[in-house]
Amino acid sequence: MKVYLIRHGETDWNRRGLYQGTTDVSLNDAGRVQARVLAEVLAGVRFDAAYTSPLRRARETAEAVMAGRGVQLGVLPELREISYGLWQGRGMVPAGRCDAGLEWRWKHDPWSVRFPGGETLADVRRRAGPVLDGIAAAHPAETVLVSGHGHLNRVLLIHALRLPERDFWRIEQANAACWVLELMPGRAPAGSLLAVEEKAR
Repeated sequence: MKVYLIRHGETDWNRRGLYQGTTDVSLNDAGRVQARVLAEVLAGVRFDAAYTSPLRRARETAEAVMAGRGVQLGVLPELREISYGLWQGRGMVPAGRCDAGLEWRWKHDPWSVRFPGGETLADVRRRAGPVLDGIAAAHPAETVLVSGHGHLNRVLLIHALRLPERDFWRIEQANAACWVLELMPGRAPAGSLLAVEEKAR
């Protein structure tokens, strides 16, 4: 089967460098353009099923891609972004920081971090990894869209492609990024990043 794993388009919180997590923020104008460009890039793909995070930015991106296709969009709460807990709404610049030491660990050893009142990456893998496995099992030899978030998608790629956890920050996840995963029984999983950003310029 093939899974087209997409990240949502830009939001105002992305642009301002704020920790979004599970905060339900909509796409901004640039994000809506990115979603339309992504829809154009994927126009020739025949999807058999589509699933999305319940958060608006991911749903709006998935709706743009699936518009007019006649495929019902399944909303799965397990596909929500990591919860930053008390960090949500805070900035990624010095004026908005909560804990410089924890921020350092997040950039250098992210799997060791539990956000205050929030989640760890292992928590995300425990809730979202089995869901991706279930989607693959439910759609053998089919093509499926999954619309998620930057960190969620990194975790899903590590899970699906059997990558080492240390690769977390090496995985590209720009707004409206799209990875194509090929998952076949008895064969090593494969994944590639589609060139979407260039088409949006």
